[in-house]
Amino acid sequence: MLKKSDKEKLISVLGKDLIKMDTLIDDLIKTKKIIVICGPTGIGKSRLGINIASLFKTDIISADSMQVYRGMDIGTDKVDTTIYDIRQYMIDLFEPDHKLTVIEFRDSAIKIMLDQFLKKNRIPIIVGGSGLYIKAIIDDMDRGPGEDIKFREEIEKNIDIYGLDKYYERLCTVDKIYASKISRNDRRRIIRALEVYTLSGTSYSEMQKSWNKETSFDVTFIGLKKERAALYGDIEKRVDEMFDSGLIEEVRVLLKSGHDDSFSLRQAVGYKEVVEYLKGKICLDDCKKLVKQNSRRLAKKQMTWFGRDSRINWLSVDNYDNIFDLVIDTVKIIHRESKHGKN
Repeated sequence: MLKKSDKEKLISVLGKDLIKMDTLIDDLIKTKKIIVICGPTGIGKSRLGINIASLFKTDIISADSMQVYRGMDIGTDKVDTTIYDIRQYMIDLFEPDHKLTVIEFRDSAIKIMLDQFLKKNRIPIIVGGSGLYIKAIIDDMDRGPGEDIKFREEIEKNIDIYGLDKYYERLCTVDKIYASKISRNDRRRIIRALEVYTLSGTSYSEMQKSWNKETSFDVTFIGLKKERAALYGDIEKRVDEMFDSGLIEEVRVLLKSGHDDSFSLRQAVGYKEVVEYLKGKICLDDCKKLVKQNSRRLAKKQMTWFGRDSRINWLSVDNYDNIFDLVIDTVKIIHRESKHGKN
């Protein structure tokens, strides 16, 4: 976090480039600008987001699929922004056994963005690595109908009786395109695709075409990237720090609280591996190796997702040895895409 003296120096440096912070903030408020800071896990998005939020006198909306869960702190690398007098929305909303959908996340985040930021003349700063969730918020992406509990219970029961292969073949009949993209053993995706078709009459592949639309919001995207080997090295160090900080005990508490069958624990990197360790299925060394391996895979997946979005202004953190200069260049990009910057 930049000190008060650093912020004063930063404002002075920007002033030499004819960027006046008060004028820029007014511009962003008038145009209802939204700022998105994205990138792979472990790259420093939160640190930059906190400093930008402080500079623009606003708060943060988290776009992380797992930080919404209470008690999942160490493994999701939650940051206590309150010590910087900054509020972080979309954090600690649900118990781990709540199965959050993209639609539910989108609706909650958009309501916050409108009610707590845009209607109050404040600039929303969205920070996160969940590309799907960011797109859902910004582009108002339609993920299709919500879950139908009765439908799911019935199909789950029938799959256990008749086998998954029968329902994969059914999916091939109603949505050959989507079926060709997934494994015939992917139970979760097969069920969801059949659910969407049953409830909406539209195939999942057809619905995905609407995901390519872009926002009507005025958004500036800031993406952080890093040379792959260096990023992977940072991720591995962070994983070691998580174990040193009590990740195993955190997961043990969650299991004792009755969350051992929670979707979030079975999906989240860092948690699903520790659950396997605590159940005696793998040793501690293998557990740590798996967390590092899966974290690297997650980072690669995130970079692939964000790399497809031409709207993102990329900043390579390899080029910065301090947060001061990174904040300066971030503000310059925001200014460039503001009303005055475009004039």
